[in-house]
Amino acid sequence: MTPRAAERIVRALCVPVALFAATLPAVASLGGDVVGEAALATTELDVERAARLLDQVDVDTPRVAMERARLSLYRGDCEAAAAILSAPNRHVNDEARQLWELAESCAGATVSAMIVHDERRGVSVRVQDERDQPLAPVITDVAVKVRDALRRDLGVALPRPLRIDLVRDLFSLSAVTGLPLKAAETTGTVAVARWGRVTMISPRATALGYPWEDTLAHEMTHLAVTRASGDRAPLWLQEGVAKRLETRWRAARPHDGEPPADLIAHRALVTGQSVGIDRLGPSIAMLPTPEAASTAYAEVQSFIRFFVARQGEPALRLLFMDLRGLEGADVDRALEGATGYLLPQWITLFEHDLVARYGKVPKPLGEGPTFQKHEARSIVRWIRLGDLLMGDGKPLPASELFQRAREKDPGSAPIRWREARALLMNQEPERAERALGGVEDLDVVHGAWYALFGRFGGAGGRREAAERAFSLGIAVDPLFDEVACEGRLRSESELPSKPARQRLCVAARQIPRE
Repeated sequence: MTPRAAERIVRALCVPVALFAATLPAVASLGGDVVGEAALATTELDVERAARLLDQVDVDTPRVAMERARLSLYRGDCEAAAAILSAPNRHVNDEARQLWELAESCAGATVSAMIVHDERRGVSVRVQDERDQPLAPVITDVAVKVRDALRRDLGVALPRPLRIDLVRDLFSLSAVTGLPLKAAETTGTVAVARWGRVTMISPRATALGYPWEDTLAHEMTHLAVTRASGDRAPLWLQEGVAKRLETRWRAARPHDGEPPADLIAHRALVTGQSVGIDRLGPSIAMLPTPEAASTAYAEVQSFIRFFVARQGEPALRLLFMDLRGLEGADVDRALEGATGYLLPQWITLFEHDLVARYGKVPKPLGEGPTFQKHEARSIVRWIRLGDLLMGDGKPLPASELFQRAREKDPGSAPIRWREARALLMNQEPERAERALGGVEDLDVVHGAWYALFGRFGGAGGRREAAERAFSLGIAVDPLFDEVACEGRLRSESELPSKPARQRLCVAARQIPRE
């Protein structure tokens, strides 16, 4: 068993994270009539224009009601959408009934939600659980940076206000977006770009948080691609560009691109486990397993890297323009017009490139040395016993158990954090810092580890390094109190120096630990 596999076992105590997304629903061209123009405006997130167009319509047909309801969903007003579609004569087909059911479930999930609107910066965050409200300004900060990056990289200006929903769990994610709950559970989906907004699960929903900043960037890219292409971008293009841009809005961070998408795509190709660029189905979030979803993400990311390397960045913008100008034609026509090749030809070139670069034998993905199943069981047992001792106020014997686990799995950030924290509580800061180790010792990003790393960095006078560590911790697990409080334990009264961090720290400490 590899350390990475053991990490998954260890994380049974602290839920693992998978970063997945669902694509926006396709909207067919409805022709040149006013209702059709309004539908296209809604799809392209120009809700103000859509509203003006629909105001010109003085009839109340089922089709008009559908578009009014869809516009309400894009505006985040699920109750209005449900009311518009509540009359039985509006349920003229399956699409209308499904839209009404979604509006009803969305209205139920958001009935007591709080909206934090930053008018100056044009971001509106709707929070389902008031305990997540302190995250709204932090989310807005990231959203503004991502929006600026998308304008730079894609030439797409996202509308104001940009709407973001923060929900408490997978049930609410399904209720608000319409993504089937089973699909979300199967693939580990934590966010969806749909109905003109981004809907994300609170980082509090998982014991280790998840990389919510890059998740937000990924989903915002979906909105931008839909806007640029008139919602005609095929799934491989949507997801490939979203994966490409989900980290380009920020500076590089540890473990970015690990393992490399090219190597994952190559391994899948030569072992016969490829999902296929052109066989993704309606959404990656609806693939049958997390492994298939991870492979699909790597394949589309690697494919877009190859595409841009061959054609250049401007080719993406040209392709979006060609797609947007289509009138129901095959997407292949736009791809051929922009690049000279059809999709099957591009796939062949891509696969030949992978084999030429890496050969016909799968390459290692850096999983490191292995250990036996009984050792994995011992690691889990030591961690559980250590956690019980910590809860009983006995940090020293707990640290000894965590040390045993670390010696077996030295790359595990959760184990190193546990040991360092126990030693810190035992008034042994020097030993704690040694046990925590450095970034080079880890194989995963862990919010609480980085918060503690920043604390030690600050104590050593390395303020810039400490600030980077604190920021990275918040990017993963912002409402875990030791992360929000810059590595300070709950028993310590001192607060961070920055006012925004102080507010986040105070709010996080008020959330009971489960």
